[in-house]
Amino acid sequence: MQARALRTVLLIQAVEETDRSQQVLPGAERVGATRSALDDSAPPPEPHPGEPLQEAAEGFLARRAEVLLGRLRSRAPAVGHLLTIADGGSRMVHAMLPLAFVAGLVLALLAGRRINLFSFPLLALVIWNLFVYGLTLARALGKPGAGWLAQFWFGKLYSRWLRRETDALLVDSTRFNAPLAPGLARFASDWWASAQPLFELRARWLLHLCAALAALGLITGVYFQAFIRHDLAGWSAGSLAATSARTLLIMLYGPASALTGIAIPSVQGLEALRWDGAAGGGVATPWAHLIAVTATLYVIVPRLLAATGYALAGWRLSRRLAAPPGLSTYAQLLLESARPA
Repeated sequence: MQARALRTVLLIQAVEETDRSQQVLPGAERVGATRSALDDSAPPPEPHPGEPLQEAAEGFLARRAEVLLGRLRSRAPAVGHLLTIADGGSRMVHAMLPLAFVAGLVLALLAGRRINLFSFPLLALVIWNLFVYGLTLARALGKPGAGWLAQFWFGKLYSRWLRRETDALLVDSTRFNAPLAPGLARFASDWWASAQPLFELRARWLLHLCAALAALGLITGVYFQAFIRHDLAGWSAGSLAATSARTLLIMLYGPASALTGIAIPSVQGLEALRWDGAAGGGVATPWAHLIAVTATLYVIVPRLLAATGYALAGWRLSRRLAAPPGLSTYAQLLLESARPA
C-alpha cells in the first residue's frame, strides 16, 4: 500500500478501535463511509484474515479512510499536525538544513582575515567525507559491521526526534480532546512500527544534504573573504619546507587545478606566500576557486548524488509500504458491518 494511504488507514483504524463510545466518529458516519468507498462497478473486496491485502481491499480501505479523515480534520486540527510530523515534516528537518549551511560559513570565517592554503575546515570536510564514502562502499560490499556509523546515531536520532514531537502533540490533544487522544497514541505506535524503513532512508537523505550544504557554506565564506573583504591567502606550517608544502597542496588541490587550469605555484612562489608574522600572503582569488572546486568535487557532488539516490529509494518504498497483517481482519469487519441486516 502507498505510504500516504497506509498512514491514513492506520489513523482511522486506531481512532475507530479506541473510540468505543463513538464520540469522535459516530457510527452512522462510519457505515456511510464504508458504503461510499465500495465501487459499484466492481464486486466487493473479499479480504481474508491473516493474509496480505489484495489491491481491491487496499483501495477500499484508502477511499474510506479519506472520507473519515475529512470529518476528523474538521473536528480536531491536531490531526493535521500529527500527519505532517508522521510524513517527516519535523522542525528538526527545517532547522538542520540552514544550520548546516551556517556551520560551513562560520568554519570558513573562523580563520579571521586570512585564507590558509591548508584550510583546516576544508581538510576536515574532505577527510571526513572520504571516510564516509569508504564506509558506504564497505557496507555496499557487505563487509560486516560497516554500517554501524549510520545505524548507531542518526537514523535513530531522526526517528526519536519525530516521535518526541508527536508525543508533545499527544499531550496537548489529551487536554483538548480526551476521546481522541487514545486513538492518536495508538496511531503513532502503529505508524512508527510500519514506517521505520522509510524513516531510515529519509534520515540518510537528510544527512547527505546537510553535508553538501555545509560545504556550500564553506565555499560562500571563502568567496566572501576573497572578493568582499579582499583577505590575503598564505600558509604557515611551522618547520614544513616549501617543497613538502607544495607536494601536500598538489595532493589536496590537484584535481581542482586540472579542472580549472589554475596551477599550483612553484617552490619559490610558495615561499613568497608563507606567513611571516603580519607579513606574507598573496592574492586569494585563485585559491578561493581551488577551495571551491575541491569542496565541490569531494563533498557537494557525491553527497548530492547520494541524497538523490536515497530520495529515489524512499519514493519507491513509499509507493509500496508493507501493511500490517491485522488490516485484513479490519477490512472484513468493516464490510460485514455495512451489509444490510
